[in-house]
This record gives sequence, C-alpha cells and structure tokens, in this order.
Amino acid sequence: MRVLFVGHGPAHVPWIIPLAWACRLAGHEVRVAVRPQCVAPVTRAGLVAVPVGDEAATAEVAARQLGLGPGRLKAAAESVAVLDADLSEALVEKMIAVADTLTDDLVDFARFWRPDIVVHDTAAAAGLVAAAAIKVPAVGHTWGVSLGVHCESEAELRPSYAKLFERFGADPVVGPSVWIDPCPPGLRPPHGVRRANMRYIPFAGPAALPDWLRAERPSGRPLVCVTGGVTTSALDEVRDHVVRSLLGLDTDVVLAVTPEQAANTGQLPDGVRMVESFPLDVLLAHCDALVHHGGVGSGLIAVTHGLPQLLLPRNAFQEHWSHLVRASGAGTALPADAEEGAVGAAVQDLLTRPSYRERSKALRAETDRMPTPDQLVGFLEECARAGHTDVPTPEETGRR
Repeated sequence: MRVLFVGHGPAHVPWIIPLAWACRLAGHEVRVAVRPQCVAPVTRAGLVAVPVGDEAATAEVAARQLGLGPGRLKAAAESVAVLDADLSEALVEKMIAVADTLTDDLVDFARFWRPDIVVHDTAAAAGLVAAAAIKVPAVGHTWGVSLGVHCESEAELRPSYAKLFERFGADPVVGPSVWIDPCPPGLRPPHGVRRANMRYIPFAGPAALPDWLRAERPSGRPLVCVTGGVTTSALDEVRDHVVRSLLGLDTDVVLAVTPEQAANTGQLPDGVRMVESFPLDVLLAHCDALVHHGGVGSGLIAVTHGLPQLLLPRNAFQEHWSHLVRASGAGTALPADAEEGAVGAAVQDLLTRPSYRERSKALRAETDRMPTPDQLVGFLEECARAGHTDVPTPEETGRR
C-alpha cells in the first residue's frame, strides 16, 4: 500500500510522524508532502519528504493575522469552551486559502505516485483535494485540537471549499469524515466528526541523555520544567519572571528552550538549569510538574507522564487548551503576566494537592488504553481496500 501523508505547518509535523513510521514498519510505502519550510523536520525523522507549493506564497497567506489574542472563547458548558463563531470561521477560511497555494503541486504528485490512501492534517485541506483528484479515501489526522476543514453534508458545502476542487475536475469531498485523534477523550470537546482514537506518541527527534538524567539528583527536590514550546516564543517575555516565581519554592527548575532562546538567556540562578533542543518527552520523564504556554503538544506530553501542569496562555488556542486541562482537574491556568506570587502559589498547589496528580494519572491511563499507531495501520488498510472510510476503527472492531 502507498500512503501519502499531507502535513501542515512546522508545529503540526511531529503529530503525523508516529503513524507515518508505523505504516513504513508495516511494509508500506510512505511519502510526506509538506511546505518547503517543513521538509527538514520530516527528513530528520527518517522519512521521505515531498516539498509542495511556493513557500513565499504560502507564507504570505499563513501570516494573515486573525486576532487570536486571549478572550476569544465562548463558555459552552462547564467543561467546554469554544472559539467564538467568527474566529472559527476565519480560521477555516484561512486553512482553505493556504491549501489553495499547495494543491497544484500536491495533485500533480498524487497523480504521478498514485497513493492508495491520503492521510492529511485536519488543517491541510489540500490533502482532501489530492484524494478526490485520484479517487482514493482521505483520512484526517488531528494535532490534538478539534478543528480542521471538513464538510459533513451538502448543506455545509462552502463556496471556497468547493472551488478548491473545481480546477482539477474533482467532486468536493463531502462527509461523513473520519479523523484519527491522539487527544484522549477526557480532554476532547464534543465535535461532529467521527474519530478513530490513537494513542499519543510524542516525537521530538533524537537526543543523547546527559549525565544529570542518568542518576538520582543530589538535591532530592521536585523538578519543575518551564517551557514555551519549540515552535513559539510564547513565554519569552515572561520566562524570567516565571523562573523567579519558582525560586522561593523548595524545587529545582529546568528550562527547555530553543537555540534562539538559549542565546538570549543570561546567567541562571542556583537550582536552575537549561536544556536546548532536547525532547520534552524524555525530559518530563524526570519531572514532577510542567509550567508552559498552553501548547497542545507540551500539554499532551505532560499527560503521557501523568504530570500536573500550570498553563500561562497568551492566545485563544492556548486559552482553549488551558480551559480543557483545568476542567479535567489535571492542572490549572493563570494569565501569562500573572504576578510572581500567584505563579509560585499555583505551582506549590500542583505539587502538594493530590487531586492534580490523580487526575493527571487518570488521563495517562486513558491515553494508554487508546489503540497504538500500528493498530491504526490496519484501519488505513481496510479503508484503502474498501475505497471509503466507513469501516470500523480499531476500538469499534473491539466492541463487536
């Protein structure tokens, strides 16, 4: 079987790597189509990248500002908050506009290579067009967020979406859709698209384990990780402020940073160390709590280790994830510019109140029960064989 994966931006690429490798290890041919700026992360993962689109044209569309500042959530229920309707609409239209800069190259490659199935990031609508152009099934793959381009009925068919398919003489893909989703149901808001659950397997590249992570730490104090993620500068302005807030606690602190952030970091206080370009999944195996910007990737890695988390969101997406984590009981959230005393008190609460760790471990257990990527390969094989996606997911098969 030939499987064409279609990625989105740099922050999204790691989400599709585990399933792409599972397909490869099952003996299938795999290609990963991405924007030129995302080629390096794909090839570093040992996979074959297919650059599509003109990066300048795509970047111009992707750079459109949509007002993603905090305060764009609408309380829908006690445990759910959604982006306001206007912002959600603008996001989907932006995803469609980005896809329009990629479809020519992607459809040309699909017609040449003839994959049996297309697995696309749910934000990468170009994957739907490529699948329609060669008449093979398309399966979405979320990045832990219940958002993407889809059309479940003719009544939902928007003109911009239909136009993507017109120049290729293809009919628009109209539901029912299916999305492979690595987010545990306990952190997932309601959504109309059918899901094929898949256990979240973090991917952040290779590393050499440093000496200080190969033995018990002499201090014996809890270790708190602080990060703003690897694809954003979300906490750059307040990172020093956050670190100072933790110095009064009986803890050690580790900063997980990018090379650019490391270059702008001065002398570190006693009890604080820094790791650069180090896989967060490996680091958090040695930590007791995580303080971060509200990124879904950082947050779900904390979940896989059963760690409580403090989120300091600076935009609507991060605020959305913060709301879900807080509602689950696995963590808490504060404004990014919260006073030092408030940040320190929140972290102290995470470390001493048992309920946070209990809920975090419950989410980890839920994640561990989800089908692994290799089990989803069988689902993709069945979809390709049937020529559609209306086949049982691994969990649905287990219930029969």
